[in-house]
Amino acid sequence: MKLREIQRRCASEMYVNVTFDCCYKAKKIVNEKTVGNYKEEFGLLWDYAYELRSKMPGSTIKMVVQRMIVDSLPYFKRYYVCFEALKRGWKAGCTPLIGLDDCFLKGPFNSEFLTIVGRDANNQMVPITWTVVEVECTDSWPSFLVSYQLIWAWKMGMGTQLSVTNK
Repeated sequence: MKLREIQRRCASEMYVNVTFDCCYKAKKIVNEKTVGNYKEEFGLLWDYAYELRSKMPGSTIKMVVQRMIVDSLPYFKRYYVCFEALKRGWKAGCTPLIGLDDCFLKGPFNSEFLTIVGRDANNQMVPITWTVVEVECTDSWPSFLVSYQLIWAWKMGMGTQLSVTNK
């Protein structure tokens, strides 16, 4: 929300005239609190991955972080998820055709959501696996597809086709 909009809404909804500087400080405080929540949630990703692995055996959950120096805080690179039930469901009831898709995740930490989908008997999309990456780059898609290939190559064998659509 822009500062002028905050100022206008304070005047029209709360009948209070506030300065532009006051709106700037209030917006800054809210943004800092939101980012703080994201940092706490980032710390919980390890626990989430552990819970998924313990409750859903056979599922693949990988989290990759990078440290610039040994004592620095970890820097998020990617989070890969492939549930065993989705693997079995796709293998049992879907055509051997996969598609790739992506979308941008907006917020304080911009990232991208990459997914591999299949088609079921009703020609509906079925998610197979997905990952969240820091940014789409020359490393994101290949590492995602390598993770997919390592998990599926020995199970599916030859004959799986790949469809790439960029809309």
